[in-house]
Amino acid sequence: MKLARTIQNNATDPALSAVPPIEALPRPSRVPLSLPQQRLWFLSHRKGGSKADLIYVGLRLRGELDEAALQSALDGLVARHEVLRTTFEVKDGEPFQRIGPADIGLPLERDDLVATDVEGALAELMCFEGQAVFDLEAGPLIRARLARLAEDNHMLLIIMHRMVSDGRSREILICELSELYAAAWEGRADRLTRLPVQYADYAIWQRGRLAGELLQRQSEYWLRTLDGTPAVLELPTDRPRPAQQDYSGSYVEIVLHERLSAQLKELSQRHRTTLFVILLAGWALVLARLSGQNELVIGTPRDNRTRSEIEGLIGCFVRTLALRIDLSGDPTLETLLERANAAARGVQDDQDLPFEQAVQLIDPPHKPEVILTWQDNSGESAELPGLELESVGVGDRVAQHDLALNLSQVGAAICGKLIYPTSLFERSTVERFVSYLQQVLSQMAAGPGQRVWSVPLLLAKACRSPVEPNPTETAPPQDRWVHELLEAQRERDPEAVADTDKGQSRGDRELNAWTPLVCPPQAPPANSASRPDTTVMNFIEGPRVVTGRELQASSIMRYHVTKSYREQITNSGYYEQLKYVVEPSFEEFESPGNLDTSGELDNTVFPGFQHKYAQTGLLLVTDRCASYCRYCLRKRLVGKDSDEIAADFEEIGQYISDHPEMTNVLITGGDPLVLSTAKLDKMLDRLLPIPHLDSIRLGTKTLAYQPKRFEDPALPALFKRIDEAGKAAVIVTHFDHIGEISVKAEHEVRSLRAQGVQFLNQTVLLAKVNDDPEILAATFAKCHQMGIRPYYLFQARPVKGASHFQVSLRRGIEIARGINQRLSGIQKTFKYIMSHHTGKIEVLDLGADGRIYMRYHQNKNPEKIGKIFSRPHLEGACWLDDLPEG
Repeated sequence: MKLARTIQNNATDPALSAVPPIEALPRPSRVPLSLPQQRLWFLSHRKGGSKADLIYVGLRLRGELDEAALQSALDGLVARHEVLRTTFEVKDGEPFQRIGPADIGLPLERDDLVATDVEGALAELMCFEGQAVFDLEAGPLIRARLARLAEDNHMLLIIMHRMVSDGRSREILICELSELYAAAWEGRADRLTRLPVQYADYAIWQRGRLAGELLQRQSEYWLRTLDGTPAVLELPTDRPRPAQQDYSGSYVEIVLHERLSAQLKELSQRHRTTLFVILLAGWALVLARLSGQNELVIGTPRDNRTRSEIEGLIGCFVRTLALRIDLSGDPTLETLLERANAAARGVQDDQDLPFEQAVQLIDPPHKPEVILTWQDNSGESAELPGLELESVGVGDRVAQHDLALNLSQVGAAICGKLIYPTSLFERSTVERFVSYLQQVLSQMAAGPGQRVWSVPLLLAKACRSPVEPNPTETAPPQDRWVHELLEAQRERDPEAVADTDKGQSRGDRELNAWTPLVCPPQAPPANSASRPDTTVMNFIEGPRVVTGRELQASSIMRYHVTKSYREQITNSGYYEQLKYVVEPSFEEFESPGNLDTSGELDNTVFPGFQHKYAQTGLLLVTDRCASYCRYCLRKRLVGKDSDEIAADFEEIGQYISDHPEMTNVLITGGDPLVLSTAKLDKMLDRLLPIPHLDSIRLGTKTLAYQPKRFEDPALPALFKRIDEAGKAAVIVTHFDHIGEISVKAEHEVRSLRAQGVQFLNQTVLLAKVNDDPEILAATFAKCHQMGIRPYYLFQARPVKGASHFQVSLRRGIEIARGINQRLSGIQKTFKYIMSHHTGKIEVLDLGADGRIYMRYHQNKNPEKIGKIFSRPHLEGACWLDDLPEG
């Protein structure tokens, strides 16, 4: 039997088209609270407020932060959204909204944690902020705090009370903060669309609409839905429920691998329903087996932004819908899907009256103890110019419910978290719950004809009185199943089964193995090792749960991609190749090598300054990039808080002054153009007076990753300074593929060339990305057309975590030859280079005698420069050290 597709409210529904629009009309002297606000108001006064009433925003800002621009952006947010400057007063026993003036601003509290144990102090600060209680009458109901962790590393904490915000509001705030910061940073007006209404207009509209017959109809719906359901879901907990609710929580990561995710999606299509309904049915079955109850209520939050007028508003809109799931009569999994679909469909037309308010209609009142959230991750990512943003889950340690299952689609897999209160559950117990969910969903995908109370699960030792199944609904599985289950478990963990068997009769053992109640294991000993923190990281092959220790051991660098680069490679037609430049891969875990393939540490004079070749000084001025290349040669420092970054430019400048043989410097990192132009200007203050410096080079991939950085009006003046000092200003671009060259990048290159800036390009030869002579010939030809001279085609280095990008030297020689065959004479300006710790080696050819011929393009010993040498070729060799001497 096919299921009817879940109905979604939209603007074309007749019921909605009859609803009057939300308008900015004259307001009464006392603006009423919306229904969600009214519910929160009474709750907060009854329990005195708690961290569960808060919405958290945590942003790690790496790079040079403009604090004045940040303050301007925060003030702009408060001016734009009335609700962020709203407090709540009471008169004649009724609360109402009091809206503050638009210029009230948002004070930014600052903490300097540089001289402390940074991570420890930051954790303490975040905990302190999370515990603080807001005064709804005095306000403000939004707070901002900036912690300085290092010169180019900050943590921004923004905390809002739920009276003025919700989950979707958090996304709006981050997006608008990004635009307001960029506008202030660039000295322009913001490009945000004017808001047609404010939250107060919505509250008045809602109060006027949700009255009379509509209120009566929705109240009756909820009475029917909740009538007869158990007031409490009896979950097996590790500890008794505390007298006063403790909101301290933790979470367990969930990953449903790509194959299972695809099977569930196919199942939803086959039954003409949604992935949400599939997950709802699976979660309901797990909860039923845990509690032994055949009817339960699961809450699911909804944004409740069905009106276009409020799509961009910050405010309290979210509502929890109650989904009553019936598992009585031992239905098949297919029948359970039908019931779950009907429950999801039934609440769509009756979602105006909040569930939190509707439950008060029932005697005794019901409270949603378990939640299922299906999140849409299709929203745009936010960016701040000159900064790398990383969202930090400040609120992930707050548990508002007994169990909150948050899921979303990440790539081709379904991922999420199961959040739980630490006052009730041990982590090991919740990990077992996650295992049950994975098993149930696998069973649903494999055979929806199974009976729900007979779906086989690998159950734990029963640790409290088992719930007797209803004999009219189902019979226990056959003894053979129990025997096989115990035998399989005995093979996996003999001690665990032996412990389970102790002190139990055969009948007790079989009952405990079968019972639908799943009991958590005993808490681990107090002296047992703590579990490493894990996170879900998205790889090309799919999501993977990883630990920090695992990432460090495999040299897996941080992941960050700018929006502009993602759009460029997606629209270029080369996404399948270019994704490997920035997207992590499982291959990084198996890539051997070392973290200093060119001998940089051996040639470091001062932190951040290297002098390997006589004529050239190399400055490492930042450990940040606009995006992070997965093949990066400096994985040891890029994306980390490194101590290899230049700090004392006086000392460096003096060294260069004392070495007249040094004619040029390369400013690199990281990417120097993630720094502000003002900071680059300060470096020039020390470099430009040195008479024997002829040229100043800046190595950057920003033209590919974030070309709008070059809109900065101060940049031309910086290059003009170099020119007026009688030196060449050179930008070394890093275009690895023609698909990276955007129209915007070309425009910026031509604009700067017109002002006298010279351009060179270096490309890394990368397996799966550009190991094709036709692609590289097109890339180099395009560079020449733009006025960029390709000068190095680098052999990828054997860097730990990146050596899988290497092609063999034989293949590299073939590619270099193929490029030259496709280019005109004037375009043949590149050299195929291996940047070895002994020097820059130009790879010339593989001779008929089976030897690879090379010569030193650069070497610390001038006598070796230009000399040709050879080594016997070894098939598969990718580096000089792979070739035998002789």
